[in-house]
Amino acid sequence: MTATTRLALLVLGLGLILGSVLASPYPFGTKVLPTDIDFGRPLRSYAAPNPPPDFSGGYWETGVVLGYDDTDVVYLHQGPLGVGLAGVLANDVRLTPFGYLPAGSKVTPQDNDIGMPLVPIPPVFPPGTPPSIGYSNLYGSPDNDLDDPVYLHQGWVGIPPIVPVITNDVRLTAIGGIQPGTKVGNLDPDMSYVFAAGTAGSSQPITQFIGAAGFILPISPAAAIRYVDINGNSQYDYPDDVYLMTGLPLTGPLGRQSVSVNDVRLSGP
Repeated sequence: MTATTRLALLVLGLGLILGSVLASPYPFGTKVLPTDIDFGRPLRSYAAPNPPPDFSGGYWETGVVLGYDDTDVVYLHQGPLGVGLAGVLANDVRLTPFGYLPAGSKVTPQDNDIGMPLVPIPPVFPPGTPPSIGYSNLYGSPDNDLDDPVYLHQGWVGIPPIVPVITNDVRLTAIGGIQPGTKVGNLDPDMSYVFAAGTAGSSQPITQFIGAAGFILPISPAAAIRYVDINGNSQYDYPDDVYLMTGLPLTGPLGRQSVSVNDVRLSGP
């Protein structure tokens, strides 16, 4: 190993250590409280020099069973699916576990899933509609709140008719002792839940749909997936914390610009 290589590895190691010190200590799938240390941290839109134009959602078909099922790994991916940089990238976030690597962990170049092909999650219900992110309003409040579970659904939950939680939807928050990052099973208690229809005028416009290239597109600028630039290098990388924004107010053309109560953490410490 040359002196230049050793120096590069040392700098990388120091960067990861510094990032881990500054990053949020809270686990994947938890919601932000006003007393949390990451409350109020500035959020960045996913923009250049990151792979344009945004995060996308897709899964690795492991081939244990053909077609999307409980054996496949779901990712929050940088850039579009199947365009340019192919497959799972370093710093993609696992939304479901892969082996001993938990949901919320970021992919590193040494991991066995690096480079694996990604495809869009197929829509199931309603048929022909894009997959989306939504919540189930369990307690009758006007909008999404701290107690309401959030899911990645295989269909569009943004408009009526009533859309149910279905098998292999991904839990992005815990519900009833069941951990985030798990997929819904046929006998699970939340199979009876239904999604709240999202509207652009909602004070908690969490509902988002996943377009043809996998992009996670908000129904309004207030609902988006953004990140905190922990190491200040102006681009998304390993130390950065990722959040699902879940509410108003708008503070400009790009929406609210800081971590707020009820935002969902999409990456772990």
